[in-house]
Order: sequence, then structure tokens, then C-alpha cells
Amino acid sequence: MREPITDQDRDQVRRLHADGLSRNAIAAQIGRSSSTVSKIAAELGLAFVGGARVASATAARQEDLAALRRDLTARLYRRAAANLDRVEADTYVRVELLPTGETAEVVSDDPPAQDERHHSQAIGGYLTSAARLAEIDAGTSGHEVRSMLTDLARGLRAAFADEDEAAADGG
Repeated sequence: MREPITDQDRDQVRRLHADGLSRNAIAAQIGRSSSTVSKIAAELGLAFVGGARVASATAARQEDLAALRRDLTARLYRRAAANLDRVEADTYVRVELLPTGETAEVVSDDPPAQDERHHSQAIGGYLTSAARLAEIDAGTSGHEVRSMLTDLARGLRAAFADEDEAAADGG
């Protein structure tokens, strides 16, 4: 069973909050949960501003990750283009391993079917990865779509529940 909140708890929260301690630090010091500290702080009209400090760091980290995604997307497109250029070039150069263990350059008009298939798979992989990274920045990733659908389903359930209540009430 939970112990009731005491005046001593309130005084400690007020004093430690004034000292600039975070919610979790106060909870650890007074031996209470962070939710209890939040409840006491709300009663006392105290706010924890750590969220604002963390928010700016989080925003900076998100911008860094967005820049990294843009860079990776550009690099993936360059790799796809380089592979396509190689397949479509006037001459195709490949290296073959000879039975003697030595290598030899072989030049032909077109790549062998196996090489073309490998280039095609690489191009597809690069373009798919680039598209997924672009979806994240555009806010159209599968996770966000699923989240949006979940919110929509909740809203529909709530609307139908309201209609059912109105019908039961004779409305």
C-alpha cells in the first residue's frame, strides 16, 4: 500500500526543486516515485523546466540526423547512377580470374547477364533505401502511417460509442 504524502514530503520537494534538482533526482533523494514527486509539484504549483533544456538538445539531434539522412540519400542516388552508367556505357570492363590464378581485364560491348543482374539488384537496393530515408523526412514512413491509422481507428470508435450512447438514451 502507498504511503500517504506528508507535509515533510512537500517541504522536501519544495526545497530540492528550489535547488534545481530534476524530478528523478528529487524522487531518488526522498525515496518516492517520480510520479509522486510530479503530483506534489503540481499541488505546489512547481514546474520542472528540464524538458525545455532537453527539447533543444533533442531538436538539434533530430536536425543532425535529418542532415545525415539527406547525405546518405544523395550518396545512395550517386551509387545507383554510377552502377547504371557502368551498365549503359559503350564498353563494359570486367576482371576475370584465370585458371592460373592471374587476372585479366575483359572488355565487351555489354555486361554479361549475371553482371547486369547484379548491377540491377544493387541499383534497386540503393533506390529503395534512398526512398525509405526520404519518406522519414517527408513524414510518410510506414510507422507514421500506422500511427495515423491507429488514431483514426480510436476516433471512429469514440464517435460510434457516442452514437451508441445517444441511441441508448433515446436521442
